[in-house]
Amino acid sequence: MKKSIKIIAVLAIALVTLFACKKDKEEVRKEERFSVGMKVATARGGTEAAILIGTKAELKAALTQKDGKVYLKKVSEKNNVFVPVVDGTVGPVDPVKPIDLCWKEIDAYYEANVGTWREQANQNCKDVVVCLTCPNAGVGLFVLYVIKPNSPKCLVLDAFEAQFSLSAFNFNNNQLDSEAVANIIKEK
Repeated sequence: MKKSIKIIAVLAIALVTLFACKKDKEEVRKEERFSVGMKVATARGGTEAAILIGTKAELKAALTQKDGKVYLKKVSEKNNVFVPVVDGTVGPVDPVKPIDLCWKEIDAYYEANVGTWREQANQNCKDVVVCLTCPNAGVGLFVLYVIKPNSPKCLVLDAFEAQFSLSAFNFNNNQLDSEAVANIIKEK
């Protein structure tokens, strides 16, 4: 009897140890994510605060594109949270196939406002990050533009992290619609 109690106790301890050491899927260490503040053009002609999230490599690839256009995907229903999509190699989705009517809206809005954004960039000697969409065509295309300063006083180049004010983004994908993420967007 004592021997069977000892065996049961050893098995119970082994099972408790096994389940105590089992890791949750969220505990797996992923590459650290960061966020960059930006503005999203609204249908009313104004702008709203938003953030672009991703790893340092994804953000660097998106924000330093040569042609200045980067596709974005909105990943939150309630908050303006976006991830970059660069040639299908950065970000979790394939690039969006743009529609001509949508591109006309985006191009028209860009051309109408790029002077103001460039002025802002030259005034602060910092890149202005703007996300545009086509609310009238309604195809869900989001395009990121990085307007770089071109003033001679802004010729000193900062490090990538300082240039775009990267902030740590310690939220998982299930928390993107949370009030805490909304507060971070408001701060940017």
